[in-house]
Amino acid sequence: MLCHEIAVGAAVVGLAIALAPGAIRTHAAETHPGTQPRGDVVSSATTQAPRPADFPNVILQTQEGTRVRFYDDLVKGKVVLVNFMFTSCTSQCPLATANLVKVEEALGERLGRDVVMISVTVDPATDTPDVLKKYSRRYATKPGWYFVTGKQKDVDLIRRRLGVLDDAVEKSQHTGMLVYGNDTTGQWAATPVMAQPKTIVRSVMRLLPQ
Repeated sequence: MLCHEIAVGAAVVGLAIALAPGAIRTHAAETHPGTQPRGDVVSSATTQAPRPADFPNVILQTQEGTRVRFYDDLVKGKVVLVNFMFTSCTSQCPLATANLVKVEEALGERLGRDVVMISVTVDPATDTPDVLKKYSRRYATKPGWYFVTGKQKDVDLIRRRLGVLDDAVEKSQHTGMLVYGNDTTGQWAATPVMAQPKTIVRSVMRLLPQ
């Protein structure tokens, strides 16, 4: 299975970053083979923010084997960061996970208390809870960062609803995008997962109640 990015334009046209309820603006960069997307390029496209009904409430399992519902247990009422990965990926995913470890470190005690991180595998047939647990241990991730797996159709539904699944391409391909937002306020965003950790954290912090 190959791990490489899809051009982000069409896949994330409905996702954008918005620090005002009801609109999203996409942090998306032009991507070329062999290059990493820049995290400081912002398009002016806007669209309606997702509603709670837009989030699938499918059943998943965490790296601890705990059964959870995607919306009710992981997203509802929270500030969340969501990315997509698979453990056998040898190119983009390890770099993305390592970058998110820096985000985790910068969040400090806010992780699990104010902010939740969710990494969804796009290869659930291979990535069982035990496999995800070993993967999370490899990066010494902390409580508040969930690696989740489930049925392929449910994972695909999450990706589609979040705007990061193109039905025209092989499903193992996935965008290098990080989706984040505040479910309570309806503020949602997408930015390259390889953006500078401090830039990601700064954007997430703006979503927290003051």
